[in-house]
Amino acid sequence: MPAKRKTTATPAVPPVPLAPNNGVCQHTDAEGRRCRMLLADGHPHLCLYHWRREEQDRDAIQIGAEIVGVFGEIRTATAVNHALARLFAALAQNRIPVRRAAVLGYIAQLLQHGLRSVKHETENAIGHNAWNDAVRRDLRVAEETSEISGRDTLAVLDPPPPEE
Repeated sequence: MPAKRKTTATPAVPPVPLAPNNGVCQHTDAEGRRCRMLLADGHPHLCLYHWRREEQDRDAIQIGAEIVGVFGEIRTATAVNHALARLFAALAQNRIPVRRAAVLGYIAQLLQHGLRSVKHETENAIGHNAWNDAVRRDLRVAEETSEISGRDTLAVLDPPPPEE
């Protein structure tokens, strides 16, 4: 019978934290692992890959805010149309990918399709004029805070009194 070898386990050595100015990307993932790529020229602490991702994330937040616009929520046909117009502009300016624009357009279609149910639910829960009041309120906010004008739509919602 062969003699048993003595094995000693080597203790796990924790990784040495990288110094902030060692020329390596400072990005860490969710598990605490740090990127090992070299810094990009022109960025003080990120590699080219993570610098581009950071810019894309920043742009996505800005475009999302632009699409939703002054409405904050997309709950009326006016808000959906406003969002679609902003989406169209962002796509025409090549600020978002075509595939993402198609997905957002489909979501807008679903929102538009569900507006009749939301209107019915609002009128039943709050009152018959609640929906029109909400639309008027949204249009006034848009008119006060944006370059779009809701005057034509307001004229339809608030028709002039009949002439006698």
